[in-house]
Amino acid sequence: VLMASAMKKGIEAGREAFRAGRIPRKRFASASSPLDGTFF
Repeated sequence: VLMASAMKKGIEAGREAFRAGRIPRKRFASASSPLDGTFF
């Protein structure tokens, strides 16, 4: 039962993401987190 619920939520999330549309592509990638203070 839990697996069926998880599959249903996954399908709903995928459909919602599809309906929301794509993020416009950019020429250059941008970091989602600041580069200062990271471990690498």
